[in-house]
Amino acid sequence: MLKIYKTDVAGKTNEINQFEKGYWINLSTPSNDELKKVSQLCNIPIEFLEDPLDLEESARIQYDEETNCTLIINDFPTIDASNHQFDSYITIPIGIIIGTDYIVTVCNQSTNLLENLIKKNVNTSMKIRFALEILLSISMQYIEKLKLLNKQRLKIESNLRDSLTNKQLYDLMEIEKSLVYFLTSLKANADVITKLFRTNSIKLYEEDKDLLEDVKIENNQGIETTELYTRILNSITGSYSSLISNELNKTMKTLTLFTVFLTLPTLVFSFFGMNVTLPIEDKDPFSWIITLIIALILVIWIGLALWRKRIF
Repeated sequence: MLKIYKTDVAGKTNEINQFEKGYWINLSTPSNDELKKVSQLCNIPIEFLEDPLDLEESARIQYDEETNCTLIINDFPTIDASNHQFDSYITIPIGIIIGTDYIVTVCNQSTNLLENLIKKNVNTSMKIRFALEILLSISMQYIEKLKLLNKQRLKIESNLRDSLTNKQLYDLMEIEKSLVYFLTSLKANADVITKLFRTNSIKLYEEDKDLLEDVKIENNQGIETTELYTRILNSITGSYSSLISNELNKTMKTLTLFTVFLTLPTLVFSFFGMNVTLPIEDKDPFSWIITLIIALILVIWIGLALWRKRIF
């Protein structure tokens, strides 16, 4: 889908239908024809438009001297569509192309990230400032999604105190996976932000530098928050793994004790049930009582020995 936006003299961003200088072109899930059209009309290398559509593309900044275009690729968080039972997140790339006359954004799916910028009425003619606004919105998206993940973690943690189920453990795994995506992408985005401070292809004014500094601060906050939540989650999963192992050990210990106490009488009864001469008379009416007493004494003796060793 191809959409073109322009900021009017009143400062309002509107969608238009024609290509003109100073406009913002947004491509979401574009077709090959749309990519070729934008590449030809805006004098942008076709690979600058195609690279951000690759989900495995890493965050980076690239400059093309022939067309005087700068490509900025950043990762931003989005809902994992493959998981229908839990709101986990992945990160996908978005491309920001700063050309001589246009600014172009490319992504393989539509996102409310850019729609929110339209509501803020950013100035599309100020291409570098607009690109920095997009980067700032991406960093703020991470902070917002991290808060949602933390709320989900707290809810799962409160439920774990009452009962432990496989679903809760799977949900914690999804949160951990989301945090891994976030941390990897935020660190890659941080490298891009650092390069923007010293790149020669983008001229930054003082206000732009201040805005870029805000982007860096928000991104670093996202990295620190993600690392904190990752450590907390690892601590929780480690603690509950220990609890599960402890409960399993208690269960096995109980079953072992039952086995021991049930085995001892069986051995006694089996011994006196053999078809051989024994010290007890076969026709003695109290022979079965004597057998029970021997079994009971043996059980009590073993029980006392285990109790002294604090086995139970």
